[in-house]
Amino acid sequence: MRTRSGTGRRTGQDGIALVLALLSMVTLLLAAATGMLVGSAGMSAMRNYRGAGQVHFVAESGISEALQRINGTGVINIQNDVVNQWTAVWGSSSHGFAPLSGFSYVVTPTATVGNTANAGRLMATGSGIESVKNIVVANVIRSNIPSTAPGAIYLASDQSTNATFTGNAFGVDGNDHNYTGGAGPGGPVPGISTRNDSNTQEAINSLSAVQKDNVTGYGYSNGPPIVPSIYTSPAAPSTAMLNAMINDILAKPRPPDDNSTQINGNATYGTTAAPQITHFTGNGGVTIKANGNAQGAGIMIVEGNLTIQGNFNFKGLILVRGTTQVTDFTGNCTIYGSVWTEDIQLQVAGSAIVDYSTQALALANQVSGGGTLPAPLKITSLVDCSEVPSGSGGCP
Repeated sequence: MRTRSGTGRRTGQDGIALVLALLSMVTLLLAAATGMLVGSAGMSAMRNYRGAGQVHFVAESGISEALQRINGTGVINIQNDVVNQWTAVWGSSSHGFAPLSGFSYVVTPTATVGNTANAGRLMATGSGIESVKNIVVANVIRSNIPSTAPGAIYLASDQSTNATFTGNAFGVDGNDHNYTGGAGPGGPVPGISTRNDSNTQEAINSLSAVQKDNVTGYGYSNGPPIVPSIYTSPAAPSTAMLNAMINDILAKPRPPDDNSTQINGNATYGTTAAPQITHFTGNGGVTIKANGNAQGAGIMIVEGNLTIQGNFNFKGLILVRGTTQVTDFTGNCTIYGSVWTEDIQLQVAGSAIVDYSTQALALANQVSGGGTLPAPLKITSLVDCSEVPSGSGGCP
């Protein structure tokens, strides 16, 4: 009897120990599972925090790229030159962010109601892994400091150009000159710039050995070998953008259109004291003949070809929707400022000089009350939409 009783007690004790062991194992398993869940939640929170910081940086990078693209050309009217031209300026809607795989951004511009020419905003949406997203809004205004011209002569066409240079009495200089004499305060620009490398190479190849030192400015080297100042400016305005800019300028107060096809006698189209917008609409363009003297200051816009055969002096910006031909047999052509055209032909027996001049471009910017030339946008405020209430600061 005693033996059975001792055995029963041992069996009961063993059962209690087993139950306690099982409870301990369950407790340990629960603790381990809880630790794993807490660790997983912590890791997820850390990833989300890191992703939020990364995607904010991605969105700000979108703002930076958008400003670089816009300010490479400059703006006269935000609605016309940025919002309406955004597909041409920005390209595809979403841009990948190379430093971080799986991240991208898209930027959308809008103009401010009531001030669509001079104010607006850029909204950049950054997206990343695990569906993280951040929106940054840059409120911008148009400055009144003209953008640097792409070159003393700028060929705006994306199509193949055919630059022609005949004779050796011409000079195209991208170094800054004051039209009143001496060097200007601005940095050098290319003597000639184009939209793509193919047209740049075509212009370089069109120069003979004795003509290469006639095109000076940014990057020029007197050699040997001589390296002319001819460069590619891919951020400069395309033909479509140039046309939009011309339309903006023509919408400003100005003298009536001039439908002349030839300028035979003495003629003045604006002065340094009163620069103006001159718009030649004559069929096929305008020819400045050899039997007169033409001069002007401000902005000259030519529909068709501009052909210069006589004496011509101009200070400011010349925009040609066609080809600029300087066929200078007997006179002299001197242009301070910049010439933007689709192609260029210089056939020179007299002298033809195009000198880049920020002083002359300042005259162009004064016409029609000022602020006429393309100018960069500047940021007045930068808003992280995750930190402000919806609908404030331009956020959705």
